[in-house]
Amino acid sequence: MMIRLIFVFTILILNLLATWGSDFKDEIENKSANNIADLGITGDADMCMVNGFVIGTYSAGGEAGDVYEWIITNSSGAELLKRSGGDQFETIQFLFNEVGNYTVSLKVRRGTEANFYQENFPVSIQSGATLILKPDYLLCGDSPATLYALDPGSPSLSQYSIVWKDISGNILGTGNEFLAYNAGYHFVELILSDPNVTQACSIKGTTFVGPPIDFQIIKSSDKICEGNSITLRPDTPISGEWFVKKSTDATRTSLGKAFEIDIRSQDLSGPGIYEVVFSAEYDEYPNCASQRTTTFELLPFRQVDTKVLIEPDNCSDETGSFSVTSNSNLTSIEIPELGITESPVAAGQVFTYTNLKSKVYSVIATQNGCRVTKSVTLDPINPPTSPVPTVTITPESCSAEGVSRGTMGVSFGEPIVNGEYRLFSPNRGIVDSGTIPNSGELSLSLNSGDYLIELTLDGCTYPTESFTIIDQPQVQFTVPANFQICETFDFIPETNQDLIFTVTYPNGSTQTSNSGEIFVLDMEGDYSIKAVANDPSSPLCPQIKSFNVKLSKTFTYEPTKIEAGCVAPIKYGPNIQGIDPNETTIRWLNSAGEVVGRGIEFYPQTVGLYSLIVQPRSSGFCDVAPAEFEVVAPITSVPMDLVATPLCPDPGSAIITLTTNEDEVLTTEWNFYDLNDQRAELPEFNNLLEIEVNQPGTYEAVAFNRLGCEIGRNLIAVEESAQPKLELEETYPICSIKNNITPIDPGEYQKYEWFFGEDLVSTERLYMPGEIGEYTLVVTTVDGCVFEDSFMTEEICDFKAAYPNAMILGNSSRNFGVMLSEDITEAEVYISTRQGELIYHATTDEIAFGVPVLTWDGIVNRKYVATGNYVVVLFMRNPLLGLEVKETGSLLVID
Repeated sequence: MMIRLIFVFTILILNLLATWGSDFKDEIENKSANNIADLGITGDADMCMVNGFVIGTYSAGGEAGDVYEWIITNSSGAELLKRSGGDQFETIQFLFNEVGNYTVSLKVRRGTEANFYQENFPVSIQSGATLILKPDYLLCGDSPATLYALDPGSPSLSQYSIVWKDISGNILGTGNEFLAYNAGYHFVELILSDPNVTQACSIKGTTFVGPPIDFQIIKSSDKICEGNSITLRPDTPISGEWFVKKSTDATRTSLGKAFEIDIRSQDLSGPGIYEVVFSAEYDEYPNCASQRTTTFELLPFRQVDTKVLIEPDNCSDETGSFSVTSNSNLTSIEIPELGITESPVAAGQVFTYTNLKSKVYSVIATQNGCRVTKSVTLDPINPPTSPVPTVTITPESCSAEGVSRGTMGVSFGEPIVNGEYRLFSPNRGIVDSGTIPNSGELSLSLNSGDYLIELTLDGCTYPTESFTIIDQPQVQFTVPANFQICETFDFIPETNQDLIFTVTYPNGSTQTSNSGEIFVLDMEGDYSIKAVANDPSSPLCPQIKSFNVKLSKTFTYEPTKIEAGCVAPIKYGPNIQGIDPNETTIRWLNSAGEVVGRGIEFYPQTVGLYSLIVQPRSSGFCDVAPAEFEVVAPITSVPMDLVATPLCPDPGSAIITLTTNEDEVLTTEWNFYDLNDQRAELPEFNNLLEIEVNQPGTYEAVAFNRLGCEIGRNLIAVEESAQPKLELEETYPICSIKNNITPIDPGEYQKYEWFFGEDLVSTERLYMPGEIGEYTLVVTTVDGCVFEDSFMTEEICDFKAAYPNAMILGNSSRNFGVMLSEDITEAEVYISTRQGELIYHATTDEIAFGVPVLTWDGIVNRKYVATGNYVVVLFMRNPLLGLEVKETGSLLVID
């Protein structure tokens, strides 16, 4: 059992080296594949034990068909491991968990030559450091997770150089202590640097660092241009606090709590790289905020400079001109009103445009995919005097549903013909254009902002008018645009204002609550939510937002053991049904409830109880029950007990029977070695536990588990029998009165079994039948052959007696009794053990025909005798006839 546990622990502990262990696995596969003809142990001789163990790898070489036996002993000679098998055992691994000297012994069987090759290989194990690195660390807010490779108080700390790396192999830091600020896998490697130690000693470990809640930040783009904005939200419907910081700044600015945010370029401090942080609290970890960080770039754009050179005299003259100067290299400059595109444009390049009418000209500059529009206004020096337009402005206002747009109205005071307008916005160019009604009245509904209006009548352009639509503030809150829920979700709109919310459900029902109160979402479909200020005198307008809710798919999950090979570490994966595993968060926990894994592959470090929790991403947290499972030690070997009958002349075949653990053995293979030690496979016997063979030689059984891994092997020899067959007469006489007939002697054999019908009546060599009927003798030779022959008996006397050869204790219908023929007047019975101890004696002279006498219920001294075979001696007399017959038989007493 100890050997098995050590081997099992060896397999389990390989999990700690999963990331670093591919070289080891390749080494095993390569060596096995090479089929090296030369035999000899190669492997680790001097090793340093870390974490309480070290794994040694040993290979033997050899050729196909060789059978290897490995034995590892400690300095006291105690056997720690003994494994044997075929090609799969050309290479083995063993976990050493104590310092000291060991011996790895190899014995190779080739054919049936058990000692074809032998070798002893010394191994020295010294003590190393113990990793205290845990498999998982929580990353809380801005605070780093502190990782230690070794106990800071370890006296051997100075002997190691320690390097920390990320999953790509990049060096993150050195030293025993490492502050992990970023989520993800972290790896540590310790190299023994003590010059007094000759053997190399390397320690490798891995851990995962991450927040309590797994989520990612989704952003609308990686880069934005000046004048644009970027939207950011988590991929899970959680609210948290948002922060933004320019890469060159020392501190970050809070943007408040929200489900998602929009960041406008005008709210930033100019072009550059910006870092956005989202921090969310989780009730189960009240002191550990889950935080994610992302970045985006505000692209730099140096606008062109424009200059009006000459304004036209009046609205019809083409005497105006302006210049455009590029402040940087540009992709292009486009002026749609002139149908001109300049491309490419070098920094400092000046373009002059002349002979222009009174008009607003759009100068569109393009750089790095960004477009900036600058308006150049050429107003006439002498504008038209009639009709004169009047511009009136109305700001935004509140409505029952939110904010109503402001208006811009133009009135010429009289009917007009051929009127047109164009509406401009700074840096955006034309935002609207159209025909002025003949009534001379124009009204436009506009959002808040700065505008420029160009009016043209019958080809004559008036001086432009600038105006501003004043913004009407409204209540502020955030909701997720879309999210998934499980059966229900407790939803609280995020706001820092005192508001009243009304949610309209997909079925048309409504619910009203105040800020901070819960809405229970339990329907799939489109929702709307309206917020109004709780204070009736508040100037803030209402706001309505919509969002969509989808019910998460019904899903199930269970941990599944993943079989990856004969020497691969134990691995589990989540069998998730009903949802894409990539759309879930996965947690593997040990029996103490600690997170020990987060991926779709889990390598248990030890046997014991574990559990699995799966949550869908992009949804509210589902009420799921942990799926518990137990990691047990794998079965690496099974008993292989072989029993074979000899090759007897009749029927000319031998039976070989394999007894093993049938629950663990999926397939079996059989091999044959003839008397010249030539090996042949016996595929016709595959998967059998009992085979019939007809050739002398050595037979080998090999057992494999359901992974095809060898877990047992054994040999047994089959030899031909030289014993003669059994030959009996067809009939033998018996006499029930004078029992002086010579007993039957079948000859010399190892074992005798005389049967009368189906009853065993004797196991002695000599036997005198006492019944009329058919007898069968089964004999077994010294080498195990079984012969059988039958004969009949003929009655030559009249004395007859019948009694059972077996009785059942406690069953009155199955007691012992003797039935005698009419000529017997006296009878006496002795029942004794085979050792001669008399346990029952009775006589009678009252004998009635057809009625049993000398009955016995199996009780002696008020209790039942022990079950077993007893000797029955029966004396039958007839004094009148002067006859006495003694008959000896056996009685089987059973419960």
